[in-house]
Amino acid sequence: MASAQGKVAERLRVVFSAASKGKMSSDLSFDVGRMRASIWAALTDGLPVVLTSHVRLDGDAAGSVLALWHGLRASGVSVRKFFQAPTPPMFHFLNGMEHCCCDPAELPESYHLVVIDCGTFDRIGEGADQLTGRAQTVNIDHHASNTCFGDVNYVDPSASSCGEMVYGLLTAAGIRMNAQIAECLFTAIVTDTGQFSHQDTTPEALRICAECMRAGAQPHKLIRRLFLSPSPAQMKLRHLTLGTLRFYDGGQVATMFITKQMFRQAGLRPVDTEGFAEVPISIQGVRASALLKEMPGCDYIKVSLRSRESVDVCSVAKAFGGGGHVHAAGCEIPDELENAQRAVAKRLQLQLHATSPE
Repeated sequence: MASAQGKVAERLRVVFSAASKGKMSSDLSFDVGRMRASIWAALTDGLPVVLTSHVRLDGDAAGSVLALWHGLRASGVSVRKFFQAPTPPMFHFLNGMEHCCCDPAELPESYHLVVIDCGTFDRIGEGADQLTGRAQTVNIDHHASNTCFGDVNYVDPSASSCGEMVYGLLTAAGIRMNAQIAECLFTAIVTDTGQFSHQDTTPEALRICAECMRAGAQPHKLIRRLFLSPSPAQMKLRHLTLGTLRFYDGGQVATMFITKQMFRQAGLRPVDTEGFAEVPISIQGVRASALLKEMPGCDYIKVSLRSRESVDVCSVAKAFGGGGHVHAAGCEIPDELENAQRAVAKRLQLQLHATSPE
């Protein structure tokens, strides 16, 4: 890999270090290189490593974990991946997804735990409480709402994705980029930036993707597999979901929902809806949107929020106990779908007016 120092230190705005657990630091003089070196030293000290991410994996979570998995294996580390089942089929083509552990009982007795792309520890899912063998928890994330739950916390909200951060970690360790790592990192970045359409797409993200191409990643094939190859069942569910589209505030706010019945009708699960949340925000004139899903077997509504320009949907998510980014956030609401939709739409409208110019 080529040097990734560039302007990373200048971009870093908030970093949580082992010495400042639970405390935000905005010291721009912080040595990000030293942070990366200390993390790598810990992960290669001889103890096994377990990598994990949030329930209902997205591309950034899957790609970042797999890229780090490949890098650690190349360094001779005994490393496992722990994901809560089921994992989205759309990411199964990535090299390494076939070697996942979904049962905490299969993990080593003692290990370093690396949690990627999780704002809170419980985002790992139901298996989080069973990860009792962790000697040290390393938290790698780019959400500003991160709760700094790790023993070592490396959090950079200015990064476009965790893929961008993992690239920096691998580069600092001298890991050579190969086609497998390149495909994973490209997947992480291209999905979390909405195919480079989100406002948090950084020059560094584009530079890294260019390097991924030079190392063997083929964007035309990856983008087709990730975004342009829906199954007939997914198209059916999307058709049903579009029928629920509602607009508010002169078309500036939009909501859609998916019911349990719609999931059954299409023969799909929530993990099969990657990309659905981008539909309402892509409509001309919409500045804030929500996709609400009735979760089969659960008593809550999963809400995915998106926005444009200055509308902060992370604030909306926090009002319901969630979090995320300014333009992409989420939460879970323990209520009926109709009540949740009404409450979310109201909050989005309030946030829209709070950020609109006079």
